[in-house]
Amino acid sequence: SRMQLKQSKNENERYSSLIDGLRKVIASEGIAGLYKGIESKLLQSVLTASFLFMSKEALFSYAVKLLVVLGARKSLAGSK
Repeated sequence: SRMQLKQSKNENERYSSLIDGLRKVIASEGIAGLYKGIESKLLQSVLTASFLFMSKEALFSYAVKLLVVLGARKSLAGSK
């Protein structure tokens, strides 16, 4: 975070608290400065969600096929 990165020896550049950090960011960069870096976090979240969805669908499809095969074998064994 910015508070961790902002470890300057100059007292005026340091953030002394959360409120101080918010004030300094808004004063120097405006409200948009609070959302700096959000693009990478959004990309990470979208990629993670898509990977999880794809994995769930593949696992579900495999489970359905397995159940169909096991069900067919069970019915063949019962008819003999």
